[in-house]
Amino acid sequence: MFIRLSERVWICIPTRHATNMVYVEGLRGYDRVAAGPSAYRGQTFIVCNSIWVVMSFRMRLPAADFFADIVKAISAVVDEGTFTVDENSIKLTSMDPAHISLVSFELEKSAAEEYSCTRQTDISVSIAELLKFLRRAGRESLTLEYDDEKRRLGLVFSDPSGGKVRSFTLNALETVAGKTPVPNLSFEARCRLSVAAFSEAVSDAALVSDYTRITISPDNIILSSRGELGTHETRLSKGGPAVYEIEADKDVSATFSLTYLDKIVSSSKSLSEEMQLALSTSKPIKLSFPIPSGRLEFLIAPRVE
Repeated sequence: MFIRLSERVWICIPTRHATNMVYVEGLRGYDRVAAGPSAYRGQTFIVCNSIWVVMSFRMRLPAADFFADIVKAISAVVDEGTFTVDENSIKLTSMDPAHISLVSFELEKSAAEEYSCTRQTDISVSIAELLKFLRRAGRESLTLEYDDEKRRLGLVFSDPSGGKVRSFTLNALETVAGKTPVPNLSFEARCRLSVAAFSEAVSDAALVSDYTRITISPDNIILSSRGELGTHETRLSKGGPAVYEIEADKDVSATFSLTYLDKIVSSSKSLSEEMQLALSTSKPIKLSFPIPSGRLEFLIAPRVE
């Protein structure tokens, strides 16, 4: 297979049937030049024996644990998912089987030390199995490579200072036709607050109920719960150390499952110290966690009362 680099220079990806190879001395990094078919005479063909597989996607991240934390957050919603990669980013949008929560993630190529994608590709994997490998990450770089022909995702953990490289492969799953759309929602209130404070409020609410009512008012963020044996309320005030910003003209509230809130917040809090909430009365809530060169957002459907 030949890939044109310029008007007179081509790179040849060897195959088992490659012929007409002539050894040329003095070519550093390469060891052969192809005197190809007559249509190519007068042009140069550079052939590297080590290139046997063309990866449709390759990305190297400086911190493996960063991507591990992202996949951990995604796993709060789905066990299987499809990453879509193109020349600009890697992204995933998926909904849990009960259609109560949705995750939408995107990481731009600027987050990577190296990034290449020959064409838009869908990579469907078991998120749970991928997370098993990523949980082995230490202070290493991570290279993700996808072999479209073999439908196999490669993970390479590299620690140059320790002289260690570890590699794994994960077989891809069959990609299900159709994309998960992100609902086009408008919100009546928004706020930025401490992840730790919100996580604590969620844990407190779970002591008395399976659900909590979240209210965003012009001056407060309130989580309140009521169960058979008691009640709970956490009030986080605007201007306090846990609340960074509130945008609300009136009280806006809805009730949500604490199971979903706890799983999402617990899995995502290692990524950021702050989070954003967007809410409308009796409509889905959006939870956003800022990440460098990307976004990580969740939607949770409200409880119908």
